[in-house]
Amino acid sequence: MTNHLTLHFVTPEMLKAAVITAKYDPILVLASVFTAVFASYISFLLSARIKGAQLKNEKLFWTLLSSCFLGAGIWAMHFVGMLAYQLPIPVRYNIPITLVSILPSIFASYFVISPNLERFKHLWFRSVFMGLGIGSMHYVGMIAMIMPAHMAYEPTLFTFSVFIAVALSGLALKINELRQTTQNKQKRVNFLAALVMGSAISGMHYIGMLSMYVFESSHTTYLANDNSAQLAQVIIFVVLVLSLFLVGSMELRARSLLSAKLKAVLNTVQDVVICFDRQGIIEFANPPTTKVFGFDQQALIGKNIAILLPKKHAKFYHSFNEDQSNFGKSQLLQGCKNCGQEFPITIAINPISELTNAPLVATIKDLTDIQNQEAFTQTIFDTLPNILFIKEAKHLSYSHVNKSAEKLLGKSQEQLIGLNDFDIFPAEQAKFFAKADRKVLNSNNSITINEEPVTINGATRYLRTHKVIIKDNMGKAKFLLGISEDITELREARIELDNLHHRIALAADAANIGIWEWNFKTDVLIWDDWMHTLYGIKKGTFSCNYAQWSKTIHPDDYDDVTNRLAKAIATNEKFHAEFKIILPCGATRYINADGRVYGDSIVGINFDISKRIIAEKEVLKLAQTDYLTGLANRNTLTKFAECEFGKAKQANSKVACLYFDLDKLKPINDTHGHIVGDCVLTVIADRLKDITRKTDCIARIGGDEFVVISTNIESLNQIEKQITRYLSAIELPIVLQHNELLVTVSIGYAIYPDEAADLDELLNKADKRMYEHKSKKHDHANNSQPQVNLS
Repeated sequence: MTNHLTLHFVTPEMLKAAVITAKYDPILVLASVFTAVFASYISFLLSARIKGAQLKNEKLFWTLLSSCFLGAGIWAMHFVGMLAYQLPIPVRYNIPITLVSILPSIFASYFVISPNLERFKHLWFRSVFMGLGIGSMHYVGMIAMIMPAHMAYEPTLFTFSVFIAVALSGLALKINELRQTTQNKQKRVNFLAALVMGSAISGMHYIGMLSMYVFESSHTTYLANDNSAQLAQVIIFVVLVLSLFLVGSMELRARSLLSAKLKAVLNTVQDVVICFDRQGIIEFANPPTTKVFGFDQQALIGKNIAILLPKKHAKFYHSFNEDQSNFGKSQLLQGCKNCGQEFPITIAINPISELTNAPLVATIKDLTDIQNQEAFTQTIFDTLPNILFIKEAKHLSYSHVNKSAEKLLGKSQEQLIGLNDFDIFPAEQAKFFAKADRKVLNSNNSITINEEPVTINGATRYLRTHKVIIKDNMGKAKFLLGISEDITELREARIELDNLHHRIALAADAANIGIWEWNFKTDVLIWDDWMHTLYGIKKGTFSCNYAQWSKTIHPDDYDDVTNRLAKAIATNEKFHAEFKIILPCGATRYINADGRVYGDSIVGINFDISKRIIAEKEVLKLAQTDYLTGLANRNTLTKFAECEFGKAKQANSKVACLYFDLDKLKPINDTHGHIVGDCVLTVIADRLKDITRKTDCIARIGGDEFVVISTNIESLNQIEKQITRYLSAIELPIVLQHNELLVTVSIGYAIYPDEAADLDELLNKADKRMYEHKSKKHDHANNSQPQVNLS
């Protein structure tokens, strides 16, 4: 025996041996081809089930079944073909290898047929895979042959056999794809695909057999008879029986699944589904029948459908036998419960098939809930305080109105239904209503009409009406719904309120009062005309927000005003403030503001208080200053000194008092008059202002007497320097009316707290030194420079 577990190719040494000639049984050859075509046909039928299956497990079941059957068909064709190949030598088969040889064909069939392997869906890939599967199955099966001879293959024909398997497999798969997308003649296309696939299997087999040579060996023995035909018949019979079994199982499973799905659907729908024959005998009723009619589901089987209808409708279903045009039409009837209670239903009846005496199926819907909902809706519709009416879209005639509409129009619902606006209202109003209705219907949008006047029996009411289209199930306008609100009293109140606002505005204008409203949630600020006048801001440049108003507040008052406003909002208290504003021209104006919080807004008034504030400041100035020079008067000087004395005690510092007395003012008054004398005093006051520090106080306490309170004194040297500067400035020539006047001054000083405990003592001490200075000046009248003695 030769080694049969490997493939051998023809070599020159093998050609030296004699070739054993084989012959084919033509009947078995045809049987093998038939087996391949038949197996392919059945497999393609099974693959069609894969496409139609919707459940994942169902697809997997049909995929495995189709793959196994196609693989087995290829395997059966191979062995029938091998049995047709008759050698005059004994041949037997290695059983394990024979069984293993079926696996490549099954594996390749699964990859080609399975819908889940998306990445292997290219036609060329599936063609190569199927061709290699057929070829592998064939040559593994050939390895299983055991014979007393040498078996070898011619390489070219060997390769060509595999190519034929790949090419014809691809063609068959392409035809099968076309079959799945073709609506007509599917059986013919399916047979063509099976024929090509059978040719691929058979062609590969017989070309492969043609490439095989059997050479004699030293162990070769010959036989006279061969009984392979019987074995081939057995294999073909098994394939046929298996095919019939699979096709029958496929149909039974499909019918079982369809029945299960139909039953599941019928059991889950909410409507009643009843099947009955042409005599009305019930054959099937789904579970909702029990809930709707109160009859036990199984108890209805064999009963007449008339049991579910009142006597007046008992013969209703017989009309369908007489007039088949009623099939499929839904009709409104009364149903009858087990307890005898009648209730509204709709019923539609259809035949199960096109046969003349085919059973009928009735679909029944319980309208009790819908009827209750309609009654509920009707009650709401009739009792709503708003005026509701419904018009038929085509002719705009009233189809329904509620109680409020009856009251407004002065007619009952029965009187109004069927009328249109021209039958109820004056012609002009009716035209207006009809035009508005047509506008809604043509634009397909709802509209709202404000203050729509309605005149009934000479009395006019004003309505706010919202009109909406009600469409049918085809999307066409069926009705027009109007919802009206009587706003007559509201309109009159608004007119009165507008008049009141107008009177208030006139009063505010007369009083120069500006009215404002600020919504602190939305930051919207509203001003009347007088507010714009007060702030000097034109309407066109006003941004209507808080920020623009706040920028007008003077920096000195900004924090106080904004804090008062924030506190009023936080505590819901009244707002009051008096503050300065800066006008766009740069001028300053004084404003009084009052307001009150209402919800999210604060409403208030502004008015100009500039005259009062200026007058108050003027009075205050007169009370605190010298009327002629503008310097501090005796009262102001006293307050300043007391304040600085307190600071000096805390800081352990000193305060100086300089006392000035003009020496030559009386001769000027006598010679030039008091007006010139007053001018001289004003000039001296200005010179004192220029020299004195901002932290010091200058006061005029007599006709020609001045006092300076100087703070933070550290030494007598500091006071001496101050007196020298004052003497130099005051005794400069004064030019008035083209006259040059000379004024001298005597100065005395005193230091707090070293020389005095209060202002009076300080002034007395300084006054004495001033007179001492004046006396010394008289004694040194010829000196050109003033002398200062601080001892």
